[in-house]
Amino acid sequence: MIKNTVDFSIDCRGELSGNQYTGAFTARTKLSLRDSLKQDELYRSILGANSQDASPSSKSIAAAIAYLSTHILTSPDWWRALDSGLKCEDVNLLAAINNACQDKIDLEYKALAEEGSKAEELLKAIPGA
Repeated sequence: MIKNTVDFSIDCRGELSGNQYTGAFTARTKLSLRDSLKQDELYRSILGANSQDASPSSKSIAAAIAYLSTHILTSPDWWRALDSGLKCEDVNLLAAINNACQDKIDLEYKALAEEGSKAEELLKAIPGA
């Protein structure tokens, strides 16, 4: 079974602001259908009308903000002050948080897949199964 949450930390200097950002985050590993729809809605609302015409970098930024907004449960005060990335000047900070969050969640899904593979191998070893 996959854990409901993961923890990760950030220690990053903003390329534009020069600010040092450090802190711990907790993120959910799975979303409800409502949260998945909310993530998609937020993505499109960030890009605005004709979101399909947005630049690739704008789409990447919007995707990261929408992902983090629906996955992060607890965060440092500075992240909340940055409105979960919407007020962030530093793309490298947004990327660092997004990558760390996705990496931790991906590890949980990989561990679940490994458990499934082990269980499958055990079943194959049972005579008549």
